[in-house]
Amino acid sequence: MKRYKYIRRIVDRLTNSDSNNEEFTLYNHLVGKQSGMGGFFAATIYSGIDRYSGEVADFSYDYWTHSLYIEDAESRQAADAIISAFKSIYPCYLKIIDDTQKEDI
Repeated sequence: MKRYKYIRRIVDRLTNSDSNNEEFTLYNHLVGKQSGMGGFFAATIYSGIDRYSGEVADFSYDYWTHSLYIEDAESRQAADAIISAFKSIYPCYLKIIDDTQKEDI
């Protein structure tokens, strides 16, 4: 079973970054962050150090409404790791929209 402990550190870096658009590599995973405004970002975590290695997850977060939207994840464990990371940062209120659950039906 694949482990996703590194996702917590990636989410920490994404939420603490002042940059709207950036790419970085952490734990041998390329991460792309895109945003056109300060209160929102969309992120993609890739399986390797380049964009051609496949995606682990694709998600977005809205700071104003505390809404986490998980568009795609390679497994249920990856989606759960993202949700857990955001819940640890924002424990009071977090609205979660998880499209990966619709795929299981």
